[in-house]
Parts: sequence; structure tokens; C-alpha cells
Amino acid sequence: MEYIYRNIENIPVDIEYPDDFENIVTESLDKPIIYNRFKRVAHCPRFGETFDYIETIRKGDWLPYRGQNRIFMPHTCHPLGSGKTYLWMFYRNETIYFVVAYASWIYNGEEVADMRDVTQIYIERIVCISREEQFMYAYQGAYRGGWSRCQDGSIYLIDKGCVHNLVTIEQLQNTFLKYMDIYVRCADYMIKEAALCAKYPQIEFIKKAGLEDIVRCKITRCPVYIRPNWRAKSIPEFLGLTHQDIEKLKNWDMFNLPSISTYKMLVNHGKVKKSHIELVMKEFHISAIYQKGKTENLVRLATYFNKQREKRKASDTIRRMSIQREYDDYIRQLEELGYPLNDYYRYPKDLTEAHDRISEEYLAMKDKIRKEADKKRQSKFEKEFLPRLEKMSWRDSEYLIRPLRNRTEFNKEGRSNHNCVASYYERATDGGTSIFVLRKVGAEEESFVTVEVDLKTMKLKQCYGKGNRLPEEGVKEWVEKWLVRMMKKLKRADKATMKGAA
Repeated sequence: MEYIYRNIENIPVDIEYPDDFENIVTESLDKPIIYNRFKRVAHCPRFGETFDYIETIRKGDWLPYRGQNRIFMPHTCHPLGSGKTYLWMFYRNETIYFVVAYASWIYNGEEVADMRDVTQIYIERIVCISREEQFMYAYQGAYRGGWSRCQDGSIYLIDKGCVHNLVTIEQLQNTFLKYMDIYVRCADYMIKEAALCAKYPQIEFIKKAGLEDIVRCKITRCPVYIRPNWRAKSIPEFLGLTHQDIEKLKNWDMFNLPSISTYKMLVNHGKVKKSHIELVMKEFHISAIYQKGKTENLVRLATYFNKQREKRKASDTIRRMSIQREYDDYIRQLEELGYPLNDYYRYPKDLTEAHDRISEEYLAMKDKIRKEADKKRQSKFEKEFLPRLEKMSWRDSEYLIRPLRNRTEFNKEGRSNHNCVASYYERATDGGTSIFVLRKVGAEEESFVTVEVDLKTMKLKQCYGKGNRLPEEGVKEWVEKWLVRMMKKLKRADKATMKGAA
């Protein structure tokens, strides 16, 4: 068995390998037995053995070999390969070194009897952890300069699939992290936890205090909402609480992350009781507690919600909107309407009634704003774009075509012709497109065909009847002829305008 080590040129650390490392790779790396059914010969790359066989073997068979079932693959199936990532550690000069390597085996179709059992081991990363600093070397590839130290000093993701972790608890217990109780089952988590514990030695008493979830959230980047002081040298300083606060939470059996976070938010608004924490945590998610607690008295708000909920149960009217969503919508509308957020408006006696009343006022305000905006838009449209579109109106003995002139006509056309032309009003009035309606002579008020034209390119973009169906036979040809006629008409008018200006 031959092993070739890669990426070791100019390696920044003199690596120590685990005992019997190559045998570990041989035993754990999945390598199929390659057979040649014509010559009745097979080769086992795990043990480096070539042997003859007489049985019938098919591709993918699991057959016993050396006391265990192994997969057999024909020599015509190439390239075949397998690979696995390995992680181990060694301890030297008060520094922990985690090494990440990738072992690869490939069969490229050589003669079965002449197969070379070569496994290539690529050293990819070296994580260095000491009390003073925690960083990582990574191999970037020869074309990118080979080994380099991560500039930000961070520990990047290690787990890229299955990792064969050779690190044991006993190894870590023989380092300066012996009391940290590092979790070794997940390779990536283990390395990041080791780096964090080396950076913040106080994690030892944080874990012993039963707050290991804070460490887990820090490593996995989950929010904890308590803003811990990682440089602190005591639990009260770490949590930003007093000894009395901590004893109180312990006596209430609430010394956990959600309860601590809730307590810290509530204490800003006055004295906190156990029932307050229970009430608020029952009513709000922890993220909402953190957001609302900055400005709201959560105890009062939770009590208010409960009262409104009881009132709603007694009502015959069933509201689909939840109390919290209805309240948030009510407050948002109050703010946009400019109402003062005093207690009178913030806690109405009947939330449903207050929400409906404010919603009517809010919608009226929005409708007024929209009408004013439409008025300005329509005025601009009538000055800059509509006159040119009106010049394209045409009528013969069969059809009439003209532009849509205002929002009312856009909405009516959309309803009558069962299409989405109403949504084109803003774009059309800004000059982004042009919308026309085609009518039958004698039925000028009845929707027939909706037409979209790009005036910049003078191309027909859409021509559809009711429900966006294709129009009657001959209609599209009529519209295309009309468009050609209008192109010539507009060009003549533009030339005449230019001559007059000259």
C-alpha cells in the first residue's frame, strides 16, 4: 500500500500524525474490489491483494471477503474513487493543533493484475489554538500561493460532509482546556468550542452555572437576547444582573436563557414577579420580547391582550386576525395617521372596535393620497403622452381603436375584458408603454380586444381578447396594418414639427 502526502511543501506547522494513521485510513476508506470477468481475476485495494475467482460476479454485488461483505465493481467502470475527510489533534508547547486532511483513492482503468494501491492524503487546514490566539492556516492551492493564514483569524467551517473525527475527550483533557468539557462528536463544533474556550477562560464557570446554552448559541450564531459580557469575570457581571437578581431567578426555577432575557427586559419597567415572567413568556415569543421590551411595558401589554381575548370569546363575532396581529396593525395605523401614542389610544377598551374605526380612517387617508398622486400623474400624462396617442386613433367601417385615457378606463377595461390591464396604468402614464382598446363599430362601449404597443420600437407587444384569449380571425392582422399606417403618420408629423422648429 502506497501513501502520497500532498500540500506539505512549505507547510507552516510540523505536523504530528496519529498512531497507525495510515492503517486507520485504509480501514475506514471505502474501496470496492475491482474484478475482470474476462480473465476471472480481482484485486482488493484495501489489502493490496490480487486473487483469482470462479464464481459469477455482477456489478454492485455485496460478497464476503476476509470476513466482511465488500462491494464488487467491474474493471470497465472507471474512474472509480472514494474519499473521506479526517480530523486529528496534537498538543505541543501549550498549543492545540487540529489538522484537517482529505484522503482520496481513484481507479483509472489500469489492468487489474497490475493495479497500484495508491492513496493520496491532502493536508487542507491546520487550526492553532492557544491561550493567546486562535487562528487557522488553510491551503489555497499552489496557483493561489499555497499555505496562508486566515487574515481575520477566524475558524472557518470544517464539516464538509462526513468527517472521520480521531480526536478523543482524553486528548482534550490533557490540554489547558481540561475542565471545559468540550463536545467532541461534531468536528466543526468541537473546534469552534475549543477556540472559544481558549479565548474566554471564564466559560468554565459559565458552564458550571448551567448556562452552557449561551456557549452553544455563541458558536452556532443563534441570538440569545441577553447581551452577555464575554470579558466578565463573574456570573452577575457576565449576565448584567445583580447577585440578588440571580438568586431570585434560581428560587423561581427560572435560571435559563429565555427567563433571564425576559427578566432583563421587564426589570427596566419596574419590579418583576414570577407571574410577570410567566405571563409575558406565554404571550410573546422571545424575539418579540426583545424587540417590544425596548419600548413597551410587556406586563401591561400581555395583561391587556388577555382581557381583549376574554372579551372576544364572549362576542358573537369571530375574528380571524389574532389579537397581537390586530394590535400591531392598529398601532401602525395610529402612527401613520399621526395620533399620539398615549395610554388612551394605546390601550382602547375594545380593540376590535378601535381597530375597525382607525382602519376606515387610514384607508380614507390612503385613498386621498392615491387620488392626489393620480391627479398629478394624469395631468402629466395628458400633457406629455396622451396627445400623441390620440393621433393614433382610427376608425373604419368595422373597427375603432383608441387609447385608454385615465385610471377609470383602465380599471373598467380590466374588469370587462377579464385581464390585468389595470395594473399597467402607472407604466402607461409614465410613457413606459401604450395601451389601446379595439371596439366593434356599433358597440363602442363594449370591451372587445386590448392592445399594447411599444412606441419606442413601434412594435405590437400584446393583442388579446376577453380573458387573454387570442382574438377573432383577422383582428390581429387589422391591428398590425393600423400600426404600420400610424408609424408613417407619426413620422410625417415629426418631420413637419422639426421643419417648423427650424
